[in-house]
Amino acid sequence: MVTRTRLASGALALAVAAAVLVHVVSDNDALVSFCYLGVLVGASVGAWIGAARAPRGQQLVPRLIAAGLFLTALGDALWTLLDELGAGTDVSIADPPWFAAYVVLCAALWRVLVTGRGASPARAEMDLVVDAGTIIVVSVLAMWSFSVGPIVADHSVAPFVRTVWAAYPIADAVLLALVVRTLMSRGARLATGMSFAVGTCLWLAADITYMLEPSSSFQQTWLDPAWMVAPVLMARAAWRSGFETTEVADSSTGGRVPQLMVAVCPLLAPPALELIAHLRGAPDDPLQLFIGTTAVVALAFVRTARLLRSEEHAHRELEEARDAALEASRAKSMFLANMSHEIRTPLTTVLAAAEILEDTPLNTLQLKLLGKMHRSGEMLKTLVEGVLDFSRIEAGQLELSPKTFDLHAMIEDAADVYGPRAAQVEIGFECHLDPGLPQLVVGDPARLFQVLTNLLDNALKFTHQGKVTLAVGPETTAAGDGSASKVVRFSVDDTGIGIRAQDQDSIFASFNQVDGSTTRNYGGSGLGLAICKELTQLMGGTITVQSSYGSGSTFVIRLPLAPAEAEDLAPQAWQVPDNEKYISARRALSAANRTSS
Repeated sequence: MVTRTRLASGALALAVAAAVLVHVVSDNDALVSFCYLGVLVGASVGAWIGAARAPRGQQLVPRLIAAGLFLTALGDALWTLLDELGAGTDVSIADPPWFAAYVVLCAALWRVLVTGRGASPARAEMDLVVDAGTIIVVSVLAMWSFSVGPIVADHSVAPFVRTVWAAYPIADAVLLALVVRTLMSRGARLATGMSFAVGTCLWLAADITYMLEPSSSFQQTWLDPAWMVAPVLMARAAWRSGFETTEVADSSTGGRVPQLMVAVCPLLAPPALELIAHLRGAPDDPLQLFIGTTAVVALAFVRTARLLRSEEHAHRELEEARDAALEASRAKSMFLANMSHEIRTPLTTVLAAAEILEDTPLNTLQLKLLGKMHRSGEMLKTLVEGVLDFSRIEAGQLELSPKTFDLHAMIEDAADVYGPRAAQVEIGFECHLDPGLPQLVVGDPARLFQVLTNLLDNALKFTHQGKVTLAVGPETTAAGDGSASKVVRFSVDDTGIGIRAQDQDSIFASFNQVDGSTTRNYGGSGLGLAICKELTQLMGGTITVQSSYGSGSTFVIRLPLAPAEAEDLAPQAWQVPDNEKYISARRALSAANRTSS
């Protein structure tokens, strides 16, 4: 099938070339006219055949193209007949078919441009009108300078004749503008094909040249061949498919460069044409310059207004999308918080039952199974607590409960919990408490202890040899206004697997872990460090990390824990925070002691 199509195209090209050659070299007027009209009629017939073969629903544009070529051939046939009869051809019955051909071909191009204007047809069609109007104005200005102006100024011709002649360059300008706009649209260009644009430009170039150089010898040698080849190229578009397919025929200009050219270059057209006219020795025409400049500036104003309106519309859509996303996020957070709370209640009951069972007489196997159940339950509860805390933070429902507490006692209790746990996995644990640190401070002890235990849990989890060190002491930092401020510095240092440099910026992100193997090998949800960061910031502090891959990591927390006021300095014991992780750690330590004993 493809071979037959190529053979047919090759034979057609040879036939057209032969007809053009005979037309150029022959001295027989009848043969010249026959070749000329034969090619035009043949192109029209071929276009009608292509339109008839088009799929149902895609026949309008091919039919318009075929009708335009038919009207062109009809006009040429009438003009040739009048010329043979010796009748006047300045204005004749050939002009209505020619003008009708312009209208039909412009309608075909407009149909191609507006077919695929997408989800916002009114907006896209208005953009198309502005683009086409801009190109039409520039084309008309150019045509007026080079052809319409001289025609109108030629008082040797009757006014009606001058009007008809001047209408052709304007029609050429409109058709040229639509062709240019079609070339700027990828979908329209694919629908019509480059052959239609080349043929139309060739036809218009011949028209303009004829107005500037109407000699008969020049016409037969150069212009008639152009008028013969142009309809053949345009007729090929009638054989293409996809004119009514929105996925192909979009109306976008497809790129910033064409858009900038259409927006900016027309502003240069009036002064450029005036400069060219001055170089040609033509008299100055300030009225033409004023009208042209006013037209292109008005179109630029419309384009700018539409761009501003489009930008405002886009901002409004973005705000609505953002609000919808925030609302969905809040709903998700509330759902997670509610579900986590509902899961935690029965899970706590299961763990309590397991703890009661530990105090009953059990054999070795039962104790082993009970230990597995307890450890798995604690792990599950840790995950649920993490999701619950994160959901509260994300929903903005987590509030601090500042109070006076014994910071020294908190650090000592943390050492009492994690020292034995480190010994169980055969790594060292050190705790350094600076004696200059105030004993009683004001803060949220439960949330502070939660952050510390999260960091210590991670340190023990990712350290296989070496040690984990918890160091707490006062530190003086520079405030934003240049003054010094005192904070409490908590550092958790380990000799574990470390973190790659490229991953250190992302470890505090929600649901993020260094890689998939971390979850497989160590478990966790990726929320621990995210919660630590949120809680630290909520307490007015900062959290940072320094790590060397393969050598360990150091997490540093700086919190503005103010010393307690004088009236709050009465001796008081360290109150264990209502912290599930702390209680779970104590239970795990007790269970481990009972098992070892």
